[in-house]
Amino acid sequence: MAIPLEGCLYWRRTAPFHVQLELEKPHAIQTVSGDVQVQGRAVRVFRTDGRLAVGDRVAFALCVCREGDEPTGPAYIYCEDFNAARYMEAYLVGDPPEFKLAAYEFNVIPSPSDEPTLTPRQLEELLEQFGNS
Repeated sequence: MAIPLEGCLYWRRTAPFHVQLELEKPHAIQTVSGDVQVQGRAVRVFRTDGRLAVGDRVAFALCVCREGDEPTGPAYIYCEDFNAARYMEAYLVGDPPEFKLAAYEFNVIPSPSDEPTLTPRQLEELLEQFGNS
């Protein structure tokens, strides 16, 4: 089930945590579809309620799948993209160090940045451009 832009915008504005993380991967990386526990260390913290800081451990579930085997509902990433990823940016909810994605808002990024790559303004511009339909 797709989350409407308004819902994604709400979570980008209100999620207690907005981070970029360096991924930690096990030696045997998954190549079949299914949920994995994404694990890493926060390298940038754009928003926190005080319970998460740079260097802290971050973990959340994410579906990893092969092309053509996409789930209908949860957030997912293709196996090849996950295996190649070193960094991610995400909006999170939960109790550190265990989190859930807020409205499936995540992105693979090439490297940490001083400014976030996922912002509320991006969605506000889409809503302005396409209206609330």
